[in-house]
Amino acid sequence: MEEQTIDLRMIRTYRFLSDALFELVLKKPFEEITVTDICKKAMVHRTTFYKHFEDKYQLLETMFSDEQRKFIELHIEEGETEQEYYRRIIRQMFEYASKYKDFFVQSTSHIKNDFMAYLLKNTVSTYLDRCFRLDEKRLGIPSPVPIAIMSEYYTGAAIALIMWWLQNGMRIPIDQMVDYMSSMIVW
Repeated sequence: MEEQTIDLRMIRTYRFLSDALFELVLKKPFEEITVTDICKKAMVHRTTFYKHFEDKYQLLETMFSDEQRKFIELHIEEGETEQEYYRRIIRQMFEYASKYKDFFVQSTSHIKNDFMAYLLKNTVSTYLDRCFRLDEKRLGIPSPVPIAIMSEYYTGAAIALIMWWLQNGMRIPIDQMVDYMSSMIVW
């Protein structure tokens, strides 16, 4: 019983801290946010923060890693073509960006170093790398282009296009953005 209580407290503490950081990033640049700010907002003592994280960067990295795990669970569905699969992936990236629009627009507009950009790029790249490797295994055919290069290429394109879409007020419907991006992919 004691172990479960500790785990629940850790989960709750993490949730309070991550929610606090998320809310703070909407109000001011990440670089200006202190651990004290996060702790005050989360109503968590600084010593508790440091029991779980080295600094605010590790907290942010953990937040991105948790989101990355959600995307990694995606698999090609029975009877789904490769094009349908990638269209679904593209749609999910746009839906995710739409859901967290304020966070992405605010955080990327205030980047004084490239830590936030690195985390975003790493999340998308890891996700795409996994998709490409699963395709290669499923099809039994080696990719004509090294997967690391394909992941890098499509990551840059996806992030640039999604950020453009967010910064321009998401005026183009997600379905249309999926069509546009899909039409630029060489099948």
